[in-house]
Amino acid sequence: YVKRITLKNVRGFDEEIVEFKTPVTALIGTNGGGKSTILGAVALAYKNVKPSKFFPKSFYGDDSMSDWEIGFELIDKPISKDKNINRTAKFKQMKWRRDSFPERNVVYVEIQRTVPAGELTKFNKFLSGDSIQFEVKNLNPDTIKYCTAVLDKKIEDYKCVINKNDPTSRMFVGKALNGSGYSQFHFGAGEASIIDTIDRIENATDNSLILVEEIENGLHPVAVRLFVNYLTNVAKRKKLQIIFTTHSQDAVNELEPEAVWASINKKVWNGKLSIESLRAITGQKVNSKVIYVEDSFAKEWVENAIDRYLPKLASTIKVYTAGGYPSVVKVSQYHNENPTINYPSIALVDGDIKGRQGTKELPENAMFIGDDYPDAIVYHYIAKNIEEHASVLRQRCLLTRFDAEKIKAAVESVMNSACDHHVYFTRLSDKLDFTSELFIRAGMIDLFNEHNSEFWSPIMDFIKKGLD
Repeated sequence: YVKRITLKNVRGFDEEIVEFKTPVTALIGTNGGGKSTILGAVALAYKNVKPSKFFPKSFYGDDSMSDWEIGFELIDKPISKDKNINRTAKFKQMKWRRDSFPERNVVYVEIQRTVPAGELTKFNKFLSGDSIQFEVKNLNPDTIKYCTAVLDKKIEDYKCVINKNDPTSRMFVGKALNGSGYSQFHFGAGEASIIDTIDRIENATDNSLILVEEIENGLHPVAVRLFVNYLTNVAKRKKLQIIFTTHSQDAVNELEPEAVWASINKKVWNGKLSIESLRAITGQKVNSKVIYVEDSFAKEWVENAIDRYLPKLASTIKVYTAGGYPSVVKVSQYHNENPTINYPSIALVDGDIKGRQGTKELPENAMFIGDDYPDAIVYHYIAKNIEEHASVLRQRCLLTRFDAEKIKAAVESVMNSACDHHVYFTRLSDKLDFTSELFIRAGMIDLFNEHNSEFWSPIMDFIKKGLD
């Protein structure tokens, strides 16, 4: 398992550290931000991977490679049962030096997979030839099962045609609903990509390292989400480590914050930054003042408060999610240090970490919002004052088909269940016949903000001063 990598002078990275905390990791970032560099660096942890596949050296323009260095912290039980091992790859004297590096099966799923078969020379041998040279095989049962789930399409009749002289040369053959067959030359790009990728993963040995470039290529948003869920599933089943690059917010949304690393202008941050926020950080989409918050709930909460208490400034301020602490603070600092951005930013940090061990004093451009998790602050206030607000809540949350007593009982039931604060609104939705969680959340946020001007007063003052 690759635990950590350190990139020194590699393609503009200046001693940046990336830690892999989960079996599945997403690398996001702007074009040229360094996602593929990190992906390739991970592959170099194992000596059976040729460095030239990821870092070829041109005779012109690549002189800086002589200073490249990649440090690795690895878990490899056959080598060391009790502690992690450290290795360093250096580019010296026109070649990579990787002494005493371990081996591991590495599957690299390149971006070229979405190019139609008719445009790739490797498929030319399937256009003509002797059928004796080829073997037709059924797909792996797990390939069929999980491709069907991701594509929402039955593929039990699909086959794989393999070149007997070169097992890596293969082509898929499908079957239409009317029973007629067709080759991969007539597959949709997304269909071929998913089948090939899942088949390679399912046939990989356990404990393999899987690297996937831009998983969203050729897929619609629903398929992207299903594919990320598949990757999480297969990582557990086969004890795989999976790392992928993406520009898709749908892919990021399916992962926990610690599973997401953002690479922006050769700087890295761990946390669930939104794809939209990446553009703001780099100045690509900045024509307003910016506030960075941790997640979507805080974003909605702050936006509502600004509309209510700073209506004249609301149109000049954009709120973006930038992941948890300390990422949200670092992102705001980077924004303000970027000479290409003329608009200032501030960070509003969830108050749950206030006073917690390891929490540093916030810089001038950051402030805590309250003393608890944002969703907990809002829900606890509503639950505590439900007698007073039940009737209004009925209107704000579009719960008019329920009487006030039913709403009161449901709110108190969720509060008494002591469930995790992240699922307060989901549980309340369940208890109210699956009424939209979005409506419930929006209504409660609006009601809290209306009755808590004292809570917001210092925060609004900070926003006005910090974004002046």
